[in-house]
Amino acid sequence: MSESPNTEEIAETPAPPKKRGRPPKAKPPAENTKKPRTKKTAKPAPPLPAPTVKKRGRKPAAAPIETPPEPIPENAPEPILETAPNPPPNPEPEPEKPKRSERLRDFAANLSKITSLPAVRWIAVVALVATLACLYLFVQFRGLSSPTAMDQAQIARALAAGQGFSTNYLRPFAIRQLEQAGKPVPTHKFPDFFQSPLNPLANALPLKIVQSQWKLGPLDVVYIADRMIAGTAILSFLISVGVWFLIARRLFDPKLAALGCTMILLTDLFWEFSLSGLPQMLMLLIFSGVCWTTLRALEKHSDRRVGAMWALTTGILFGLLILAHGAATWIFLSWLVFAGMVFRPRGIAVLAALAGALIVVAPWLWRNHEVCGNPLGIAGYELLAPALESESGYLRSLTDTPTFDATRTLNRLTTALGIHTGQILSFLGMNLLALMFFASLLHKFQPPSTELFRRAVLLMWFGAWLGMALCGVDGPIHSNQLHVLFLPVFIFFGLAFVLELWSRLGISTPSLRTAFLIFLILISALPLLSRLVSKPVAAIQWPPYVPPFIAILGEWFEKNEIIASDMPWAVAWYADRHSILLPKTMKDFTRISDFRLLGESISGIYLTPVTGNRRLFSEIYKGPYDDWVLLIERPPPDPLQFALPFFTPLPIDGECILYADRDRWSRRE
Repeated sequence: MSESPNTEEIAETPAPPKKRGRPPKAKPPAENTKKPRTKKTAKPAPPLPAPTVKKRGRKPAAAPIETPPEPIPENAPEPILETAPNPPPNPEPEPEKPKRSERLRDFAANLSKITSLPAVRWIAVVALVATLACLYLFVQFRGLSSPTAMDQAQIARALAAGQGFSTNYLRPFAIRQLEQAGKPVPTHKFPDFFQSPLNPLANALPLKIVQSQWKLGPLDVVYIADRMIAGTAILSFLISVGVWFLIARRLFDPKLAALGCTMILLTDLFWEFSLSGLPQMLMLLIFSGVCWTTLRALEKHSDRRVGAMWALTTGILFGLLILAHGAATWIFLSWLVFAGMVFRPRGIAVLAALAGALIVVAPWLWRNHEVCGNPLGIAGYELLAPALESESGYLRSLTDTPTFDATRTLNRLTTALGIHTGQILSFLGMNLLALMFFASLLHKFQPPSTELFRRAVLLMWFGAWLGMALCGVDGPIHSNQLHVLFLPVFIFFGLAFVLELWSRLGISTPSLRTAFLIFLILISALPLLSRLVSKPVAAIQWPPYVPPFIAILGEWFEKNEIIASDMPWAVAWYADRHSILLPKTMKDFTRISDFRLLGESISGIYLTPVTGNRRLFSEIYKGPYDDWVLLIERPPPDPLQFALPFFTPLPIDGECILYADRDRWSRRE
């Protein structure tokens, strides 16, 4: 039986052998072919546990057989699963402690961040100001020491008591002025027409607050009214520093303004004037306003045109400055020259400023004319009399009047030029940066308003120097000292000039710049630090003032009685009694006392080291007190021949002596 051909062919062709492993990958389909549907792949099975290697020894305990959990009903509460505690983590290695230098660096960085905060800076400034004010007012203050300050203080007390501008300090020359003008000499509430009125007005309110303590007790070393006047001056100074900060910020930048104001606060001269009771700190506040309005006028109009309102405001402020001190008139005249040269139209600015000043000053001039017949009172004669001799010269005379002498005036200007040139550093509070103002004149500042403002300051300073030369100044703390008004603006320009020179050195290290600024601050603060560290010489202003022993005269003399003295300003202030300046001659004394020109006879003479410490021959025997030699020698050879035969020495160490018409000091049973 034969097989079919098909079966033969099949038998002849063997089947292809099967290959082990994965089948070969299929070729990618053509582009035109449709993509096959993706098949759902099953989730991969969890990996098998790694095989364990059998170790020799005991067999490990068999793992517990896990039983499937029972189904939890839907409404059953969820069981609380107990979790096995996690194994403790591997302890991390302790970080290395920072080095000491790194800790100091981090501390300094944090400290710099804290000090850069505005609130911290303001707190530091307030703390500095409060500390300095307390140290000077309660530690350094020993009472008033200037005759002008005491005279204005007792006028302020009269204002606070409702007695107007009346004075207890009587001058023989004032009596002559009233007689010459045909005015009656008042026997009660003698009007004052010598002092400027603004400072007494400013001090009247603080004195009114302590009216119940006006009477000075025997244990009151420092009069509380003295402290109130000093506190008022400190307040004026601090307010003026704020105005100067605004001025410096417009002139330069806030950083320089803050640094300059710090130097102003650390300048001892300002604090000394604050404690003196003189009007300089009130004048400093008003003058800062003058500088502010002048600078704003220069900034407002770049074409140098100024509105009438700016000039009028400046004139009003100058009027207040003149009422604080008559010598400020010379500063005002210098400003008028500057306004006439810079502002346009020229006549408008000058006339507006003059009108503003007259609005303020004219009422006082009219009052003086009505009281004594002279708009300037008797203060104008100070320009004609020898410098610094008013209290010992023409004010003591009942007959003589100062006259103009061209040679004497020229000699006064020449002498003042030498004094102010040789002692300019002491007049500027020993502040070297203020002295650099004159060196800064070689540098031109930008913008133009800053440069023009500096020229205005320089011209006003020259006017102040002329006024000081005519009135006379004998030291840094004096009633006619006007350099202190320009000290803040001198500091700002001097500081700007020094910092400009420093920037040209190209030193960019911040630490060196900070050290340089600290050095400048320390230079300005050296006089202040020296005063605060050193021990006060005494608790009172002796010689010649001993407030408790001067106040006792108020117990020995009645309110309407009159005491002659070589320092009547102190008797009028501390004893609150009428006191007349010791007349120039015995003849004048006899006429005032015997004819009762003041309504009463002179009941006593109180002499102090003001005359006792003078040179015996040049100032007593041959000087202005030659008629009083016998009384100054203490006691006179024959006191019974004098109108006041009774006398007693007074403390300290008998350097004061009181002559009286009767025994007023012995205790009466």
